[in-house]
Amino acid sequence: MFTDADSAGSGGGPTPAELRDLQAQVDALARDVVAMRERLKQSPGLPRGVRGALSGAVDDALAQVARRIGGAAGELARVRAAQGPGSCTAWWGICPRCGPTLRTRDGRSWCRECSAGWGYDRTQGPCGEPAVFLAMDAQGGTVVVCAAHGRHMQERLDGGLLLAIPTS
Repeated sequence: MFTDADSAGSGGGPTPAELRDLQAQVDALARDVVAMRERLKQSPGLPRGVRGALSGAVDDALAQVARRIGGAAGELARVRAAQGPGSCTAWWGICPRCGPTLRTRDGRSWCRECSAGWGYDRTQGPCGEPAVFLAMDAQGGTVVVCAAHGRHMQERLDGGLLLAIPTS
């Protein structure tokens, strides 16, 4: 049921900075395309089809790609921040007060019971709330979880344990 909490790191995956660098490269490519389009337009010895080969649609497509990469960088930064030491490692959304009562639409989540809201999709990615329990399943896999995930899991740990993490 669980993988060990220690194995849930980035595993050499991309960083937000790498994605922002890639976004900058796409932005630079878009500028180069605009410059090349102008050079082609200013070349009277070329057929019209060649001079107009780089339409504005290319700019629009590159701008959309850059926005998506930037959005991915922002989301990855949020996920990495939620994976900090002492954070809940559960990967399903939950309201910290009410439990599994979230709704999500257009990239935003809210609790249908207490109306708490988040400006991101809380159902996708690590929880990130402070961890207060160590949960162990029947096979010995462990995760550290927040109070809300712990309350929700307590009824479902068939053969497992939920142990409070001592605070200093």
